[in-house]
Amino acid sequence: MSTNSRMNILLTGGRAPAALELARLLADAGHRVDLAESVSHHLCRKSKAISQSYLVPKPNQEPDAYISALSQIIQQRNIQVLLPTCEEIFWIARGLPKLESLCRVISAPLEQLKRLHSKWEFIQRAEAFGFAVPPTRIFHNQMEWADLCNKDPSWLETGFVLKPVFSRFGANVQLFGPECSVADRLRRLQSDHAITATPDQPWIIQQYIKGRPLCTYSVATEGVVVAHSAYEAEYTANLGACIYYRQLQHKKALNWVQSFVKKERFSGQIAFDFMEAYDNGTLYPIECNPRATSGVHLFSPKDRLAHALLHPESLSQSACIEPQLNSSAMLSVAMVAYGLNKERTWSGLRHWWKQFTTTRDVIWQVRDPLPFLEQIPQMLDAWRLSRKQDLSLSAAMTYDIEWNGEQ
Repeated sequence: MSTNSRMNILLTGGRAPAALELARLLADAGHRVDLAESVSHHLCRKSKAISQSYLVPKPNQEPDAYISALSQIIQQRNIQVLLPTCEEIFWIARGLPKLESLCRVISAPLEQLKRLHSKWEFIQRAEAFGFAVPPTRIFHNQMEWADLCNKDPSWLETGFVLKPVFSRFGANVQLFGPECSVADRLRRLQSDHAITATPDQPWIIQQYIKGRPLCTYSVATEGVVVAHSAYEAEYTANLGACIYYRQLQHKKALNWVQSFVKKERFSGQIAFDFMEAYDNGTLYPIECNPRATSGVHLFSPKDRLAHALLHPESLSQSACIEPQLNSSAMLSVAMVAYGLNKERTWSGLRHWWKQFTTTRDVIWQVRDPLPFLEQIPQMLDAWRLSRKQDLSLSAAMTYDIEWNGEQ
């Protein structure tokens, strides 16, 4: 088949800005893009990039019915490639044998996804590969938590981060860095407030690394990186997801990703969060997301990310696709809600204003305006669910697709 031929693509995870970006890039490249989602309102629902949008069962509530629905769509619409974008990829990987008999699925096997998604297993994996990692310990109950506190007082000196092994968007992350006194850290270590570690859902404590937060997004095939973007996490939604993206030429990060992906022999989309230490420039991996992330927003149609996703075998490591230097994008609503609130000085406000007024919004397009309006019912649905289930708004956004190690 010619690498320029029109293909029929099925995307999942249409609630995410990254999915909308991918849909537009794929449509711009001449492909027909369908969408399967388990919520009624989502960003891709009325996008001109989408040929047909389907409402399917909720993956983590009806996993078998979800796979069956995707299978029906694949057969009815003559789908050639299934491309997951959000955390539903884990539920898709669970049904990989059935789906792969119908079309190509851009997803690694579930066991590989699990060890990368787990904040504990990923750090162990990176350390086994010879990379520098932040000191990290796992605990499964209050007894192990107390034992860690009593036997390892080094956490008091440097600061620490507490988080569940399986979480997303900074949910439940508790940070005790340099701004906290040693007394505050000691009180926190001696407390079990908000720590809900169980054998099935353990937590980790990780040494705080003082440095610059960096993020990467890559596409790989059989251990070779064929597309790559990198950006600094300058503006975030509190301790959560990044909301402003500017492409960096960061050779050290690219080399790290290439080395890890090669050792892991990974194929698919993969993203990493790092801390680049201020004192010596060491790049410390913090977590891995083996799926699409916001790094897709840095690619323009001429960068040919669609080609890297659909025909990675035609590229090589020497031909790795990267966005144009200083390519930038943002979530404009979030930049007002979170980014502006972060600034406390006139110089900071001027910097924010410059970034805000010179950067494209990832959702708004003049030729495809309806996804921007779709944010309203999508957020209202999430708000209602958050009230009903007593969840944070970000947790409500992924309530039906989140995966926490289930088999």
